[in-house]
Order: sequence, then structure tokens, then C-alpha cells
Amino acid sequence: MSEVKYSKRQRESLKLWIELLRYSNKLEQIIDDKLRQNYKQNISRFDVLSQLDREKENGLTVGDLASCLIASKGNITGLIDRMQKDELITKVSRTDDRRSYLISITDKGLKLFNEMAENNAEWVEDALNAIDVESMSDFTKFLNQARQNLDLD
Repeated sequence: MSEVKYSKRQRESLKLWIELLRYSNKLEQIIDDKLRQNYKQNISRFDVLSQLDREKENGLTVGDLASCLIASKGNITGLIDRMQKDELITKVSRTDDRRSYLISITDKGLKLFNEMAENNAEWVEDALNAIDVESMSDFTKFLNQARQNLDLD
């Protein structure tokens, strides 16, 4: 069996990809644990409330909400139903399309989200405390450019 030969760029690309995945997964786990411990919520619920906070005037359709979620990897319908039961969001039929629903954040959901968001900012800052602000800014720009390049493909 022959060994796969990678170029130096391929090896470094693979190492970077693996480190990005590991770092992202670890940071997501840290935040998810803190949300569970402090609020009995998870990162998917936080993500839903965050998206709905941005659209609190108009709400979002289920499809639009699903497409802009960062953390949720599971069943969006089940997640929405559970959050509605907990009175964090509302789900109402759209007047122009009875098969489609409009999801909105409730006052209870907004209050919870605001509390979680304030603490989340501190938790993420703490998790990234080994990186100076200028390096964070540079790395953010780098990742944004790299992601935009992927979006072109």
C-alpha cells in the first residue's frame, strides 16, 4: 500500500482545518455548558433567540430561521415546538400562506436572551483571553476573507 503524498501547502491546509474544527468545537462546548449550567438552555436555543432578536419587528419564517442558524444541527421543528411550549417564542400561521409559519421572540424570550447574551460576551472574552485584540481583529478578517472565497465556489 502506498502512502499518500501531500504538498507542504496541503499538509498545512489540513492541519489548519483540523485545528479550526477542534477550536470551534471546544469553544462551542464551553459556551453550551455554561448556558446549561446557568440558564438550563443550550447553544441551539441561544442561537434561535439571537436570530429572532435581530428580527423582533417582523419575525422569521421557519426556513429563514433555519438558514441563518449557526449552532443548531438538529430538528428545527422540534426545537421551535419546545421553545414555544416554554413561551420563549411564538409560532403563527402567515396570512399569505397558511402552510408557512412566522416565528417571533416573546417578551420572556427577549428577557432571557438579553441575560444570556451579556454573560455569553464575557464567557467568549474569557475563552479568548490568550489572544490580544489586534490579533483577534486580524484573524477575524482573515477568516472572513477565507469564508468569502469559499462562498464563491
